[in-house]
Amino acid sequence: MVRILVASPIAVATRGEREFEVDFQGTLRDLFDVVTTKYGSQFQQRILEADGGLRRFVNVYVNGEDARFLAGLDTPIAQDATVDLLPAISGG
Repeated sequence: MVRILVASPIAVATRGEREFEVDFQGTLRDLFDVVTTKYGSQFQQRILEADGGLRRFVNVYVNGEDARFLAGLDTPIAQDATVDLLPAISGG
């Protein structure tokens, strides 16, 4: 099972669920398709741009590593992975 942890601002798109598991193995893009099927298009709109790329202000970590520095949406997701979805925080 892939464990998905969702920060509160993004959990609006998962009906308030902040932690859940899915039986999955594939790429991060495929995982987002599975989660979108479960929760609806609001999840996809919260995570992805209209062109299908990862939203700039959403950080995705796979087993603690930033997916942008791995293979992005093509990052392979193992059966026992943990995926964290966090809003980007900026400030000065």
